[in-house]
Amino acid sequence: MTTLENFYFGNINPSEYKQSRDTKKKLSEMTKLLDELRSMLTTEQQKEKLEQIENCQLSLIALSEKDAYIEGFKLGVKITTEIYTDTPQRG
Repeated sequence: MTTLENFYFGNINPSEYKQSRDTKKKLSEMTKLLDELRSMLTTEQQKEKLEQIENCQLSLIALSEKDAYIEGFKLGVKITTEIYTDTPQRG
């Protein structure tokens, strides 16, 4: 089966990827720090505000990953076009 066929049938999911050891380490560090901060908060209002910040951060990360994926894909197409046409693509 070709890569495009695998992609079409859902055998390839570009949004799933393996996390590096450094990423896992930073995620663990951030989780620990958030737990420490959460334990310092005394009111429900403070805890709710922290949850809003976390949700906003997750949304921002998802949007950034989507944008990076799209730009990376575009760059790959431009490189491929140049390989097959010997014509540099502008923009």
